[in-house]
Amino acid sequence: MGKYRRLYIGLFVICLFPGADAQEPDGPATIYNQKREAVLVDGGSPEKDKSRLVKDAEARTGWALLSDPAATTGEGYMWYEYTYMQGPGRLRGNFRLKVADNTNPAVVAMIRGTIGNSELKTFEDRYEKVSLKGTDFAKPNTYQEFSIEFLKGEQGFGDWGLETTGATKVWFDGITVEQLSRFSTRQLLPLIEQPVRPDGLKLATDKLRVHETYGLFMLHWGVDKAVGTLGGERTQSHLNVHPQSTRLDGFPTTWEALYRHQVIVLNNVPAKAVTIVGTTMLKQYVQDGGTVIIMGDTHGISHGGWASSVLGALLPVTPGARVRAGEPIYLTPRQGKPTEFDWSQKPYTLYSHHAEVRPGARVLLAAGTVPLIVERRVGKGRIIVLLMSV
Repeated sequence: MGKYRRLYIGLFVICLFPGADAQEPDGPATIYNQKREAVLVDGGSPEKDKSRLVKDAEARTGWALLSDPAATTGEGYMWYEYTYMQGPGRLRGNFRLKVADNTNPAVVAMIRGTIGNSELKTFEDRYEKVSLKGTDFAKPNTYQEFSIEFLKGEQGFGDWGLETTGATKVWFDGITVEQLSRFSTRQLLPLIEQPVRPDGLKLATDKLRVHETYGLFMLHWGVDKAVGTLGGERTQSHLNVHPQSTRLDGFPTTWEALYRHQVIVLNNVPAKAVTIVGTTMLKQYVQDGGTVIIMGDTHGISHGGWASSVLGALLPVTPGARVRAGEPIYLTPRQGKPTEFDWSQKPYTLYSHHAEVRPGARVLLAAGTVPLIVERRVGKGRIIVLLMSV
């Protein structure tokens, strides 16, 4: 029996018969993408804006920022702020301003926006700046919206700014950011730099190394025990949910670091945490002989967005949206098949994903007709999906 097969058999034993000492870690928070986000000027605006803050009955909150040519603060940056809640796709920022003089043909303000810390390869895709003339305003002393649009990838944050020239009084009461469209994986791929594996790089074979992502319920799976039993080495990355991005701190992001591992265990983390670049690298990694194991559970195969990721077409199953939960599903050995497990403990799971097994995939564990662990060969490697929790 091969070393990697022993690894996931050991994993099955530990996850089906977990020890009483397993402690559940705190689950990660979740940042949900929002279609609309408003950043409005109000009485509690940051200190950097206080010198321009004025009361304005026509403003949405009753407060606005004023750039006054008579004041020394009339020119230069009037306002800047950041937004975080939008997903990959096309964004629009709607700036709401008014001017005292709408007859001036000179530029009175510039609005701009970009995505900071973006993975998009072309700067022009993620940046726009528009100059506003006094004559662009339909009426004096009346608020009017002006918009800019650009693209956002999986990573980064919206960076918005407003500058004034001092040509006339300019009031500003806030910005509303809209998600106009969302990118699919196929639409996003051409916009990023494609990772290319170095020529001649091969998977390390000197020692069994397993990388595991630290997701919800990780300790219950007991991957560390399975690896330790085989005399292997485990490295870890930790899920970090932040307004700027959802990422895995410590995940092997270089080809050399990734190819040092024979197995990657994606333990209940969403695909966006690995990023589109990371999943593209994992696709090549599997084709070159690596093994990827994707756990079930709340951020796993179904709800983690893996079906729509770069790895989606390679998965051994087509995940459904529904889950089975509450009633125990008891596991039994297959009829006439030899087994290394002691089934007298009557292992069961309370949570499993609905999924359709794809042609060419192999069911490794089931409860009756319900598939729970499914494997698919991809190139020289394989992808194994666990459709259950512990």
